[in-house]
Amino acid sequence: MKRGSVVVIPDEDQILNDKFEQDVLYGEFHVKAYQNFSDKYKLGFKFSKDESQFAALMIASMGHFNYKTEDDISLLSFYLPERITNRQLEYFSLHKFDYQKYGQIGAYTIRMMDNDFFTDEIYGLDNIEKEIIKRNKLIKEENEHVR
Repeated sequence: MKRGSVVVIPDEDQILNDKFEQDVLYGEFHVKAYQNFSDKYKLGFKFSKDESQFAALMIASMGHFNYKTEDDISLLSFYLPERITNRQLEYFSLHKFDYQKYGQIGAYTIRMMDNDFFTDEIYGLDNIEKEIIKRNKLIKEENEHVR
């Protein structure tokens, strides 16, 4: 029986596949899905079973938008990389209606500083959407400066 799920929308500059998704069954840990993502794309992580939060943050720190669900308690947790790609923004927008069924919705955001990452928390789908759009604009601004 399904306990929840993990979804990763990779940074398209690093991984061409649109999406990685894995159900988490009762008796399993979400970290197993993050480990499978790491193994599939040869990212080199070796997460232990109690590192679900750390695994999600590490995947996000590499630029991969991801989230996990805990269906029994109606929880949805997003992990937002420092910059959100167009594909990641589009995925979020296409699935926003699906996210509204969760009673508790939060996000952890990544900020990089001196090769370290820091996290902040955001609550509420509207606030998360605003942050995603803001982080997507960072990429657009960087691309304009490169021209």
